[in-house]
Amino acid sequence: MLVFIIPLKSQQVSKSWSRLSKLFERCLKSVCNQTAPDFKVIVVCHEKPELEVDLPQVTYIQVDFPAPNLDNASFGEVRGIGDTDKAKKILVGLSYAAKFQPSHIMVVDADDCVNKYLVELANNHPQCDGWYLKKGYVHEEGSKLIYLNTKNFNQSCGTSIIIKFSLSHLLFPVEDYYNHHNHLLKDGIVLKELPFIGAIYNIKNGENQFMTVTKTKQLKKRENRLLFLIRKVMKYRPILITNGIRREFGLYSIN
Repeated sequence: MLVFIIPLKSQQVSKSWSRLSKLFERCLKSVCNQTAPDFKVIVVCHEKPELEVDLPQVTYIQVDFPAPNLDNASFGEVRGIGDTDKAKKILVGLSYAAKFQPSHIMVVDADDCVNKYLVELANNHPQCDGWYLKKGYVHEEGSKLIYLNTKNFNQSCGTSIIIKFSLSHLLFPVEDYYNHHNHLLKDGIVLKELPFIGAIYNIKNGENQFMTVTKTKQLKKRENRLLFLIRKVMKYRPILITNGIRREFGLYSIN
């Protein structure tokens, strides 16, 4: 069994709780659109959003530790605070997941979409240590195009690791920090490359924590603009969003 863990940020730090709820509902529908039925979804949150759907595979765990305080925090501090809150929620989800005795777990960011064949893959390979998503789509909310990252999708998107449940502690090299960047783990564990495109990293949707419009502008300022554009073209391949992509990932516009 594959268990998905979704850490949801608090309403207190959301720019628009209504918009975040819509993004999260799309994420849930995508996760639950699996071709195999043997999976569970654990959502760890401060506040449970009001949704139009009630999916039987989903369990909500509401935490009582303080929500992040982002008042007067710099960009770097916001990121660090967000990392800690996310990691604490993932650890709560992992603890609860043990009751299902899963073969694998996958952390999913609450505004992303995932491939509908993930559970089928995990169920067919219960002894595999896990997979990392080297390739993945990047989607700017509202765009008719989607961008394929074939190089290092797992370096930027948190929805990028499926790992055997008994090895999930290896994703926490230090307390309160979830590391999705590496596929070479301690104890000689090497995660395999997922054999298909596994997720869509949704950005510029008003609630994405890292690759916001502000973050993109900061990156452009740090690099020569021409070099930035060359790197972007080499790393990301634009593709027109097809109905097949929408069905495979449960992607739809929330605008």
